[in-house]
Amino acid sequence: MSQSKSRDRRAPVLVVDDNTAECGDTVAVLAAAGFAAVPESEGDAALRHARTSLTLLLVSELYIPCAEGICIVAVLKGDRARLPRLRILVHTRHSNDADTEWALAAGCDAIVYKSSAPGTLVRELGRLEGFAA
Repeated sequence: MSQSKSRDRRAPVLVVDDNTAECGDTVAVLAAAGFAAVPESEGDAALRHARTSLTLLLVSELYIPCAEGICIVAVLKGDRARLPRLRILVHTRHSNDADTEWALAAGCDAIVYKSSAPGTLVRELGRLEGFAA
């Protein structure tokens, strides 16, 4: 299968971040790697979107308005009946041990810090995409 056909079959990635510039950067990195990305800035809207679109991949900041990212992780991971293959990557600038433990305890599948090279985000999302398929 050609790479373009493979890219056409990818489900859109939901990117949740209230920082417009950082969200735009994440969407651009994902688009350059062949992912379709849908931005969302508020937690409650992201929850509705994830549930109605049945997205397979979600990238979320930890701290966002209207249902913080960690709440999004816990709620969506708890909805296994509706979203059994959903994979969630926390993409955050908050890299202290408490935030990392908090994200992992909520059930995120991976954490990539925003200070990491863009390729790290793409590699981790590609790895999670394999589990979601």
